[in-house]
Amino acid sequence: MIYLVTGATSGIGKQIAEDLLKSGYEVILNYGNNDKQAKAVEKEFKSKNYNFSIYKADISDEKQVKDMFALVKSNYGRLNGLVNNAGTNIDEFVETCKLDNYMKVVKTNFIGKMLCSKYAIPLLKNQENACIVNIASSLGVRPDTECSAYCCSASAIITLTKCLAMELSDYSIRVNCVSPAFTPTPLSLSGWTKEEIEAKEKRNPRHRLGKLTDMSNAVLFLLSDKADYINGENLKVNGGGILKK
Repeated sequence: MIYLVTGATSGIGKQIAEDLLKSGYEVILNYGNNDKQAKAVEKEFKSKNYNFSIYKADISDEKQVKDMFALVKSNYGRLNGLVNNAGTNIDEFVETCKLDNYMKVVKTNFIGKMLCSKYAIPLLKNQENACIVNIASSLGVRPDTECSAYCCSASAIITLTKCLAMELSDYSIRVNCVSPAFTPTPLSLSGWTKEEIEAKEKRNPRHRLGKLTDMSNAVLFLLSDKADYINGENLKVNGGGILKK
């Protein structure tokens, strides 16, 4: 089994990639621009004798995405699964936002997942347990202020998941989505005070924040044959946090 995980050198993406590797699968790690971080992960994973490769590509750039999947085809010939994890965020109110910032979030979070799916399809067609898992956000279901680009792109990812599930059914490719609640990562922690984070923790019915492993466990389940009859769904991994503000 061969899986490609985008945004795989930090946060949720790294956890997903490592858990797949621990399960004995071969994993292609994608990253966008942080070479130092990628080299550190490469060194760490090599020390654990994991079976992986690492490709650099900005998923918001169609040429780079196309070239990456051409390389995957040349080196592997197929894929069993794609995890569309890579994302970014720039907090801004609509009234004062810069269009370039807004478009960067939308292009990375939404368009990037569409592009990766597009070029992965020929490699996934009729493969064993072929599937795509998109990572969205609980903000795609319950939006918040000062982050409309992120919220809207997350909502679009959920809808894209359903569209792809219908379009790819003839190829035996399942497509599902995971929408994490607030999970401490270098990206998600930026812009939040300690007090705000503690308040989030207390409000959650499970009285804690999401863990990287919570999200990875959900993704690995959806990638597995145990989820063979689950298709076009958005799995909200939030400890019940959607139940109350």
